Amino acid sequence: MLKRFRIFLLLILMLCLSPIIMGNDTAKVYLPDSLGSSWVYVDQDGNEFTRYAVEEKAIDGDIFRAFNYEPAIEDWEEYKYHIHPFLYQVAEEWVAFYVGKEIENTTKTVLGKRLEEIIAELRQQTAIKLPSGITIDFQHTVKPKAKDFFYLLPTKVTLNQEWIAMQLDVNLKITMDIKGAPVDVSNELKTISSTINVVEKGSIIGKENVKTEAGTFKDCLKIEYRSITTTKTTAASQIKQLLPEQKPNETTTTLWLAPNVGIVKFTSEKEQSEEKTVYKLKSYEIKSDESDISDSN
Repeated sequence: MLKRFRIFLLLILMLCLSPIIMGNDTAKVYLPDSLGSSWVYVDQDGNEFTRYAVEEKAIDGDIFRAFNYEPAIEDWEEYKYHIHPFLYQVAEEWVAFYVGKEIENTTKTVLGKRLEEIIAELRQQTAIKLPSGITIDFQHTVKPKAKDFFYLLPTKVTLNQEWIAMQLDVNLKITMDIKGAPVDVSNELKTISSTINVVEKGSIIGKENVKTEAGTFKDCLKIEYRSITTTKTTAASQIKQLLPEQKPNETTTTLWLAPNVGIVKFTSEKEQSEEKTVYKLKSYEIKSDESDISDSN
């Protein structure tokens, strides 16, 4: 009878302590950064990049751990802040990537190209509908403002915990220069303004085994980030009906972090789109903090 009670008590303790075991996993285990360590990633099209752990950097009195990349990231449209941090911190409560400016640069590049496409369509439509002698030219501005940090994960890992990982606000404006009109055109008719809000939430889904070209990694921490994008546009009704329909858009990004290795897999896909980006770890070398000994594959 006593033996059965001990077994029952042991089972109860195991069930009760399972969330605590998750909580004892330190963030440093999932993001090793020993100087000289490197990770090679390959995407679904065979494109590769290498991340290197480099010397820490000080900014305004704060110390940041740092990475460099080869090839250097020159096209902001290809930048992915989930896997391309240059600077980050491990604080008391969070592991956070210092990527606010990079997010803003990426947003400005991507939306700038999108606006050029919209403006080209507007030029085509207005040219057909305008009377002879009247011309319209368009200019645009993109002003993004992101929070400084993307919160990768809490330092005390807890299953099913949810948090706000990233926030971004963007102000867009398209102005029209109208020439040849027989009457003055109000500023309301000459301006299209949009406010875009992006909120991304992270959640720790659990642990999975992941197989890549670099090997099989057990007990990888799986983190899912869901971003909701909403857009509000202000424009005259005559102009607004020419614009494409605006709906909330959702993007799901998933990271798998292997103990003592780091990020081993990344996926990102947009709602109602077949486009999907995948990066997997191809090889890596983790240097020891205490000697020249390294773990590699």
